[in-house]
Amino acid sequence: MSDKLVFKIVVEQGGKQVYSKSLGYEEVSNFVSSARDAKENHALFSLAAQHPSSVVRENIAYKDNLDEETVKVLLMDKSVNVLRNLSRTETFRKCATVEDIQRLIDMDIEMAQNVANYFESYEQVDSSDICRMLMATDDPSISYTLADNYNTPKKILKELVKHNDSHVANEAKRRLEE
Repeated sequence: MSDKLVFKIVVEQGGKQVYSKSLGYEEVSNFVSSARDAKENHALFSLAAQHPSSVVRENIAYKDNLDEETVKVLLMDKSVNVLRNLSRTETFRKCATVEDIQRLIDMDIEMAQNVANYFESYEQVDSSDICRMLMATDDPSISYTLADNYNTPKKILKELVKHNDSHVANEAKRRLEE
């Protein structure tokens, strides 16, 4: 017997099944995308996170009401788009470890910018550690995103004023003068 998940639409009338059809990945994607982002759908989201289509998984990864197990499954995804969506979510910020954050920062500039936009809201990792990880990157756009974040501490902004990229340094200076 196969462990393969099959997503279907089933119609019942008078308690009797009158129609059943397997859904293609696009139909599953549309369905999970429009599914209410709520705890009541944890089971659906968990199953859809295992779908072979990255399009389906992308539509799950942006949801804020995922359970921790689903987040862990999605963190192992090979699709950058899945990880990018996940890196924007409140659920990810609740569950992410130092290793998770470092891996995403190292993997992709857009994910690093997502982390920089919300560095202060990670529940499992100290925000100063996240700032150090972000400042250690080579791409100045990541440092700029950190400088542009209104929650960046003055101590970090003072370091960013010395950044070798003038755009980053000027943004840090502007923020310090506010």
